Amino acid sequence: MPVKLNHYWTIIQDKNEDYNKFMTKKFIPGVNKLGLHTVAGWSVLVGAYSEIILESVANDLDLLEVALRNQKFKDLKGTLLNYVKNYKTKVLVSTGKKDSYSIDIKQDTVKFNQSWDLIGTKKVEYGRYTKNEFYPLMEELGIFVAREWEVLIGDGPSIICEGRATDIENLIRNLQSKKFRQAKRELKEYTENYRSRILTFHIQKVKGYKSASYNLIEQ
Repeated sequence: MPVKLNHYWTIIQDKNEDYNKFMTKKFIPGVNKLGLHTVAGWSVLVGAYSEIILESVANDLDLLEVALRNQKFKDLKGTLLNYVKNYKTKVLVSTGKKDSYSIDIKQDTVKFNQSWDLIGTKKVEYGRYTKNEFYPLMEELGIFVAREWEVLIGDGPSIICEGRATDIENLIRNLQSKKFRQAKRELKEYTENYRSRILTFHIQKVKGYKSASYNLIEQ
């Protein structure tokens, strides 16, 4: 089953030009060749944590481990650290509760990612609530729930709900609605350490006739 490797960083302010060239010419082609397919890069528009999130996918954990141990990846990461700070990673695996993930992301997509920790004694109730009420409501509000992820390696919270929307104005309006606020209150009966963030494209994959290329949106 595919696993996701998320990279997090903040761009060093006076290194933007060199960073942009390195990402499109060296880093992304390099990690793709190692089997870490670059899905997209995201800029955090609303919410805390890192400025940039780069998401990549490997076919399974064994292939991910091989790629991360490869000297080419270590060299690419070493060069990247000349242009960014606060670098960290997370390895994510599917929880199996919500699984409609696709690496093909529409051009006008924004992300609404939510994260939390489960209250251990309420795991069954949590599963029932998210499956029957919370995730269907997200879809009703125009938020496509791509997948529920568990953080296998990296800091918490331990669960990430990856949501995608195509209209940011409608997304913000729906997040202010009574329906969503009530649903979030109910979710917090089964979880703790709730966080959320809205993400916009930083690096976007563009499909060509024979291959894909990547456009970088400067910060």
